[in-house]
Amino acid sequence: MTVAKGGDGIKMATFLGTASRRFYGLGPAPRRLDVIWKARIGGGWTSGRFSNDPNMYWAGTGWTGAPALVRDGGKLYLLIGGYDHKLHKIDAATGKILWTYDFGDVIKSSPSVIANPHPTSADDRFLVLAGSRRGFGLALGDPRIASYRAVAFGTGKEEWRLPVPRTLNYTQDCDGSGLFLDGLDYIGVEPGWVYALDPFHTQPWQVGGRTYRRPEAVHGTLLIGTAADAARDQHPDGANLAIEASPALLGDTIYIASGDGHVYGLRRSDLAVVFDYRIGSDLDGTTVPTRTGKLLVPIEKQYIKGHGGVLMLDPAKPAAQSPVWFFPTGDRPVAEWSGGVIGSVAVNDEYGGAGRYPALAAFNAIDGNLYLVSQDTLAPGTVRGPNRERGLRTPVMVWKTWVNSSISTPIIVDDTIVDAAYDDVVHMYHIDYVPASAGAAGALRSRDGHWWTVTVRRTATFTGGSSFESTPVLWDGRVYIGSRDGWFYCLGDK
Repeated sequence: MTVAKGGDGIKMATFLGTASRRFYGLGPAPRRLDVIWKARIGGGWTSGRFSNDPNMYWAGTGWTGAPALVRDGGKLYLLIGGYDHKLHKIDAATGKILWTYDFGDVIKSSPSVIANPHPTSADDRFLVLAGSRRGFGLALGDPRIASYRAVAFGTGKEEWRLPVPRTLNYTQDCDGSGLFLDGLDYIGVEPGWVYALDPFHTQPWQVGGRTYRRPEAVHGTLLIGTAADAARDQHPDGANLAIEASPALLGDTIYIASGDGHVYGLRRSDLAVVFDYRIGSDLDGTTVPTRTGKLLVPIEKQYIKGHGGVLMLDPAKPAAQSPVWFFPTGDRPVAEWSGGVIGSVAVNDEYGGAGRYPALAAFNAIDGNLYLVSQDTLAPGTVRGPNRERGLRTPVMVWKTWVNSSISTPIIVDDTIVDAAYDDVVHMYHIDYVPASAGAAGALRSRDGHWWTVTVRRTATFTGGSSFESTPVLWDGRVYIGSRDGWFYCLGDK
């Protein structure tokens, strides 16, 4: 994977960068987190989780909320969805909002950007794809619900919208971010459908007295688990089986975690299920493939007897034999959660961890900590799994620090970690890799055979006006991130 800092083109194509979901930007990192500029996002109303819940007003940007980056005509632009119902195009140098497109409800997904092979003008040379909640004021089952849409990068003009059908689920939202590969956009929507869409071939769609365009669905698979999964949390509006994660690519298989408690592997050619590991918990975060072909799965503490945390699977093995290790995190009631990990896992694979340095993984937990663990060095002894199964190995914990809970995904760029949390703070840390000898206390082995000790120190902070739920991006000395305080920030050395 190579992304050039210079030259025109798509720089950050989707949530966590690429189809592998492990690219977070390019350095250098800033020394400080001063406010270079901030753009007003504002807020908007959205429906409660269930039909009898009161409406809610949300501000700023939320989970997952990472920007896409495009350089065009020598200028860098950000694409970000907000709780004001709008997708925004922002000049990365000044913070000026150049256009907005209104989805009609809050946007939680991170936008994706794809190149159009048959543009009609410079305006639609790139398409921006994003998802939202179902549409404020639309009841479940309304035929007008189309929460995944594409707009032209140049103008913000709508290109198409995807109707999202109702299923056994209580939701018709789209929180995930698309994975674009060989002309098809792979996306999961919350009712449980995973689609392979042709974003460049559309047809008319008439609903509510209006005509829109809809993309061709080349393949589609409905993933809503078993009858037992559906029965665990019934509500008059439906079951909690929602796909909130983004699909990720490993080899020729698309992997996606579902709220029905399963991690699925789908054959890319037809989206047939070729891997199915059942955990049973609600799974919110995106499954991240490592360079060694493993999967890192964040697990919420819900519907399970054990703890939440992070599970590593080896999908090359039969599903029942695929667990490699489990790192449990503590239980703690925060908002609607009881523990575990809601965001995704960051890895240093693209920044030295594939060979030169020890392979590391970082994640935030509801228990209040940011954790850094080894991917491939195991601690002595065993732990119980999410369902209290015995005998699972666990990785060495390298470091942890208190951030007062977070559902954001931290990022690792070179030797820098950037993290954002419910303490209203963006934290920046430096990873020090110090050469060591085999057998030295705390030494970890890199994949090229060298030994290192790893320490982490905080280097800068920024305190916003409210909590941070969104995932940051680091690009050429700037950190870009939105807050629940209603603003989107560019941070760095002033």
